[in-house]
Amino acid sequence: MNDYGLIREAWSEAERHYIGSIDDAVSRNDWADRKRFITLSRISEYAYFVLLWGQFEAFINDKAFEAEGDNAGELGFMLRVQLTVSPTHEYYREIDQYYYWRCEIAHGRMSEFPELTLPTIFDRIEEITEAIEKNPLPLGEDFIDLFINK
Repeated sequence: MNDYGLIREAWSEAERHYIGSIDDAVSRNDWADRKRFITLSRISEYAYFVLLWGQFEAFINDKAFEAEGDNAGELGFMLRVQLTVSPTHEYYREIDQYYYWRCEIAHGRMSEFPELTLPTIFDRIEEITEAIEKNPLPLGEDFIDLFINK
């Protein structure tokens, strides 16, 4: 179980507040306040992204432990991802990018999300989660690749 929907709803409520505050600052010609609310909105976006990521990471960890048992605890995160998504699959590259952003943000190197907005990231994480839940093999793998050619 994950709380993606609740996290998205909480972020949307916070974002509505910031947009209203930014609009109010503009109507008052208060450019310092406008800048402050834009910065607060960005920090809020980072916080909700990390919260979303934590839910997704817990999901991947659960899947890894289902596949490998206690041995999964010895693996780095992207190796645990490989138990659910082949490194050649587009989702793997996407997860790797999100993981990079999560590490940057969590370690104080806040950077912009250059390619996607947070609502798109919510959609993609939900899509990836559903695809992994529906597929018993690592995504991008098939029976022949997994059992005969290896």
